[in-house]
Amino acid sequence: MIDNRRVTQSNPAPLAEGDPRLRRRSSRLTIEIPVEVICKGPQNKVRIEESRTFVVSAHGCAFALKIGVLPGDTVVVIHKISHEEVSCRVVMCRQGKEGGWDTGVEFQRLSPNFWHIAFPPDDWDSSHRDENVTVKANK
Repeated sequence: MIDNRRVTQSNPAPLAEGDPRLRRRSSRLTIEIPVEVICKGPQNKVRIEESRTFVVSAHGCAFALKIGVLPGDTVVVIHKISHEEVSCRVVMCRQGKEGGWDTGVEFQRLSPNFWHIAFPPDDWDSSHRDENVTVKANK
């Protein structure tokens, strides 16, 4: 199977008190995974949009849409590699770059393996990886 995912890493910044990342239920990964999103519009007209995630977690994802949706709407996300689908609730939709709509969704049922990737533990922070290493020099 061809792997069409692209993973990017960002430099982690220290979390400030009140930062929403402190309240996250699971880790987020910046990764592009091809998805198909099925939305219902006015008069229950169904539309299907091809997209790519820019962030995923064990509880949902974020992607860009050409046409916005409303928070609370239900959409179906189809993983284009595994062909699995999951029903999601829209939690955020805002005007993004280049005229699209950045959309955040959460799974309506527990689906921790939907992305077929291993998430790092919630307490894992790569910027602190070497803090506990003690080096003893020979004199």
